Amino acid sequence: MSAIEKLNAAIKRTGCVISAGIEPAPDYLPPSGFEPTPSGYLDFFRVFIEATRDLVAAYKFNLAFFESMGVDGARLLADTRAMVPDDVLLIADAKRGDIGSTAKHYAKALYEVLGADAATVNPLMGRDSAEPFLDYGDRLTYFLGLTSNPGAADFLQRDRLFERIAKAVQEWSGGSNAGLVVGATRGATDIGAVRAAAPTLPFLVPGVGAQGGDAAAVFSAGAAVSSARLEGGGVLIHSTRGLLVGPNDGSSATGANAGEIIRQKTMKFAAHLRDAMREAVGESRLGEEVRG
Repeated sequence: MSAIEKLNAAIKRTGCVISAGIEPAPDYLPPSGFEPTPSGYLDFFRVFIEATRDLVAAYKFNLAFFESMGVDGARLLADTRAMVPDDVLLIADAKRGDIGSTAKHYAKALYEVLGADAATVNPLMGRDSAEPFLDYGDRLTYFLGLTSNPGAADFLQRDRLFERIAKAVQEWSGGSNAGLVVGATRGATDIGAVRAAAPTLPFLVPGVGAQGGDAAAVFSAGAAVSSARLEGGGVLIHSTRGLLVGPNDGSSATGANAGEIIRQKTMKFAAHLRDAMREAVGESRLGEEVRG
């Protein structure tokens, strides 16, 4: 089964288009019950995955958080990866990008050693730096197209570079193994421009929720008719902080009930996304799997 087939199947099974973030950071732990140590993070990730494994379509591991922990982080990454169910897409958020000979080893590390189904890659060094990832025809490589951070204005938005990137990645994609990272914070006009430049590519969209992106605007601007299924150009919405136990969840939030809080927040976010899809594309254009 290819990565895009796995993703479509996960969306059909769960009825949602959520990518959930997994990052070992002290600020992302519940107020009590888990220590900011390798074993503490592993215990928390076990709770997080158990609470969400039947609700989300993908898990996105931000590798920088693991790599900053050195050898302990490498072990934590391997142990956490082993807990991800086989029927949920695993995205390695690595943002790699280098000359072809180096990119070949990056791709092998992510797709063979880690066993990721998908990865994020920086396309700015051109096609030769992308091809080692695209050679894995059964995986899904998301190239940075229009990112959600303010610095996107420095280069990506200047002279509409992001549109040229989107067109290039559309050309590079020989099938269904390439996609684009498109920030929800960029607004409907620019998201729509990316979709026009890359009509068949799946989007990985950060920025809904804590960063202020509007889900309905993302779906209306970035979705194709069959986007709810992710067939022929769809949208996968990423969230990390929005699914975690936070300061607004009450002083009673502890390790003992963290899983239930996370589960309820994930279900609420999934319902919000389904409502946003209905608002954006209409009930008749939604696939049965996301109608809820």
